[in-house]
Amino acid sequence: MAVSPSVVVPKLSLSKLDGPLCFRSGQLVPEHPDHLWYINQGLVRTLTWNEEGDLVTLGLWGVGDCIGRLLSEVTPFQMECLSSVEIKPLSLSGQDLGVVMRSHLRYMEELFSIISYKRAPQRLLRFLDWLGDRFGRKVEQGRILDLGLTHQLLAEITGITRVTATRLLNEFEREGKLMRLPKQQMLLQFNSSHPDRVTSLARHRAKGKRK
Repeated sequence: MAVSPSVVVPKLSLSKLDGPLCFRSGQLVPEHPDHLWYINQGLVRTLTWNEEGDLVTLGLWGVGDCIGRLLSEVTPFQMECLSSVEIKPLSLSGQDLGVVMRSHLRYMEELFSIISYKRAPQRLLRFLDWLGDRFGRKVEQGRILDLGLTHQLLAEITGITRVTATRLLNEFEREGKLMRLPKQQMLLQFNSSHPDRVTSLARHRAKGKRK
């Protein structure tokens, strides 16, 4: 699968970089074999695709996260800006690189466990909950997501259709689980993470014992 003509891959002399770089939404962050990128601002998606050309989201990364080819063995591999992004080069090695890799693995495992849910409503709700924990801003009424994620992108990441994503978001809003705000912001008025995850794990273990 080739890079879409609408996606701009900046041509940079990476060896001479010593300050932050800015990208627009839709641009790809260039790879570098020797260093990582530290995200100062914005949201980046790491992704790959299968032989049929279906995109597979590997992770979502925001302020304070590190991204880069050093952290993945997957091929093909791309880093796509989902908003205006500012990054700076960062050299890590040894123990520090190990800490970053463990953090990456944790968030990727969490995301993949969410995508494994068979029922679309549960999968999308869990994903929103994960986004709220990961990127949300806590307020009295819940958690505000200000990521600018479109229905199409939510559908793409969770493996459902855009029509289904829109329908489910409308249902969640009617049920009082979320409130959509201007500028693609969202107020999550639920937090199903902790008790439901314990219950799900207990049920999973119980099923294993019955087999």
